Amino acid sequence: MLSSKTNSIDNHSSLAYKAWPIFLLSFIRLFYVSIFERALSNYLLFDIDIPKSTLGFITSAGALTYIVAPIIGQFVTKKYFGIRTALIFSSIATPILTGAQIIFPEPGFLILCRVSLGLTMGFFWPNCLNLLSRWQKVSSIEKSKKNFVLFNVSWNSGFIFGLIIGFFWAIFWSDFLAMVIAWSISFLLIPVSFLIKKDTNQYISKEKVIYQTEDPQSHLDIEEDLTVNRKTPMVVYPILFSWLGIIFLTISKSSFAFSYPIFIKTFESPSFLTYLVQCGLQTTQLIGLTLINSMSTYRRKFASFIGVIFVVAFALAILFIRDIIFISIFSASVGFFLGFVHGTGMKIMLEKGAAQDTSKYATVNEILIGVGFGLTPIITGYLSEINIYSIFMFLGIIGLVILIPMIYLSRNVKKSETYNV
Repeated sequence: MLSSKTNSIDNHSSLAYKAWPIFLLSFIRLFYVSIFERALSNYLLFDIDIPKSTLGFITSAGALTYIVAPIIGQFVTKKYFGIRTALIFSSIATPILTGAQIIFPEPGFLILCRVSLGLTMGFFWPNCLNLLSRWQKVSSIEKSKKNFVLFNVSWNSGFIFGLIIGFFWAIFWSDFLAMVIAWSISFLLIPVSFLIKKDTNQYISKEKVIYQTEDPQSHLDIEEDLTVNRKTPMVVYPILFSWLGIIFLTISKSSFAFSYPIFIKTFESPSFLTYLVQCGLQTTQLIGLTLINSMSTYRRKFASFIGVIFVVAFALAILFIRDIIFISIFSASVGFFLGFVHGTGMKIMLEKGAAQDTSKYATVNEILIGVGFGLTPIITGYLSEINIYSIFMFLGIIGLVILIPMIYLSRNVKKSETYNV
């Protein structure tokens, strides 16, 4: 009887939707973005020789806009577009705004384009996640889990493969040509978006939620079950512990990612190394994030401290070991320790929201991420105009200032059988 019911659900779900266009859209978007963003930054810095402070403003424009983009995007989606139309709109607007940056790479125009791109992302990622959540109502548990796994594999593999391929394109051709090819790939979003079936309001699930937990360009997210009566051991942490961790994550990752191309130019090293180091940073962060999820509630506290301490140590080491080989290794490896801070902070936020059946913590989290990834390139851009190494003095001070209250806030999180899971 149970088997018959399960088969009925699976058959209904296969008729109700097809998930693979979402996976393909996610792969294409991250594949092209990972190449284009790195190539554009290199092109502006190495070929056009744009001021570092100006590059900071250009880099931050999209992330700052994304603070409000999901709110605007969801309002328009629900009131006027619907999910399918919103995804089609975003997929059409993206190549247009991306290509405009190549045609007219003037700072003011680039900022305008990237602000507009940030707004279009408010129509893209939240609606991809909304569709996955809605489809849970017509999916078996196994198929629902498979959908989320495939979604995470799709965007993550697109991001990493994009950086690896962009590395070879930059070696054999140039950053400008890599940027043009990446832009041409973005047009594939349009036909794939039309393959999405028209959505309905019939299958809205309230049992699971996904929050954006990273820079919307790299789209590193966490998926969690939100059952209100579920055991949520991470609620023993104050929410401020989570927010401090997220602030540190955004400042640190932005500082390392923004400064590395400048180091490459200073040391007169080839620009294609930026693709490899960015790929290393993202990959090691995913490893750290995966590892933290297997730790106990108590051990996550110390893992967070270790994460902050090592990031600060790497930053201070760069101040004294001014060698591009060591800077490259530190920049690629820092993601592993940021994964500890990231994973703990996000777990606290998700479980606090689950226990209280509220999204207020996630809302604050979104704002902090947008502000952190948006403002840091502006600050580091100005610091690099003074001295590139002052960025890491700044990061070291920020890390120590954040570590002290984190230790104090978690003083009551002790090893206990009640939440040591």
